[in-house]
Amino acid sequence: MRLTIVDDGFFQDSHPTYTRLTGFPDADPRLAGLILNHRVINGIFDDLTPSHDYFGEGFDEWTYPDTGIWNPERNTDSFVHAMPAWRDSGVIAFTIGLQGGNPFWTSPPPEGVRLEDLDSGAFEPDGKLRAAFMARLKRILDRAGELDMAPIVNYFYQHQVCCIREEALPQAVDNATNWLLDHGYDGVIVDLANECTDRSYPPALQPDGIHELLHRVRDDVDLHNLRSGKERRLYVGASFGAWASTAVQIARVPESFFRAVDLLLPHGNQRTTEEVQRAIVAMRERSRAVLGRTLPIVYNEDMADPRTASGVDSSGDLAHLHACVEAHVSWGNLIRTHQAVPCQAWIGGGDVQDAWFAATRALAGAPLPPQSVRKLYHRI
Repeated sequence: MRLTIVDDGFFQDSHPTYTRLTGFPDADPRLAGLILNHRVINGIFDDLTPSHDYFGEGFDEWTYPDTGIWNPERNTDSFVHAMPAWRDSGVIAFTIGLQGGNPFWTSPPPEGVRLEDLDSGAFEPDGKLRAAFMARLKRILDRAGELDMAPIVNYFYQHQVCCIREEALPQAVDNATNWLLDHGYDGVIVDLANECTDRSYPPALQPDGIHELLHRVRDDVDLHNLRSGKERRLYVGASFGAWASTAVQIARVPESFFRAVDLLLPHGNQRTTEEVQRAIVAMRERSRAVLGRTLPIVYNEDMADPRTASGVDSSGDLAHLHACVEAHVSWGNLIRTHQAVPCQAWIGGGDVQDAWFAATRALAGAPLPPQSVRKLYHRI
């Protein structure tokens, strides 16, 4: 199913998400037009850092316990294997990153470790794409299409963007965007820069300057459609962090940012439910003031406590989920076992994951088979 944005909601093949015509006949009516999602950012991760095949020790060592070696293909295999269970639980969207995210159990990472010293992303220094990473991404996006899921593809991560020369960032944007289009993906959400409010980004990826690269994604889509005769669409935004109040941050975001995005991608880490509710009001008021309309809001990361001990799972506050649904806002969870490498527990990883999927199942109800399966059934 092709994802589209209509007003401030999400539709699949011209119908609101979480309705009978999009595969969820028993869903809570408040879910219509939303996308429940989670952050599984390291699904195509690999460690290309010179001088070591893996990093860390104990829980932070990303070799597989049964083999003693790291295997990026196995990591992606287990991701793809879990995807049907996510959809069956009502989670129809996910964020996957070209440069991944923090692969350690804790945030910040273990003492003495700098994420900037790793080389674990899909971009070469000149902005070219690494074929092995993109082959893994293709497996994930193809499976998402079969399952009627809505991927959010993050291009840049604040602690890995240093692996790309600053002058090569426009080329990196072109390469990633054209790769998506050339491989036939349509309706994908692009999170151009994870937490673009982070001051470690170069100026071109910070709120005051990122509008140029956001518009570049749009231009790449338009040029591709002119060349190919297609009518493809990517929906572009850039997430902002929650280490400071979202309501305060949004007041500082320039109008140029709002005019360049299709949706807002806030993070809810370490915020209270009341702060999330105030942030939603602030984002809507600001988008109305700038654009005369509201933008869709998708929380695509939320973690209550990132500083738990290694091996102790944690996630976002599920009270945020219910507050967002009540306000007609999409919410996304960050579960530590969904991000720490190797990600051996994409599903069924313990009490924290069980609570997340129980909450989403209660809202979404039992789904119908994805459209691709229903079409095959009718042909038979």
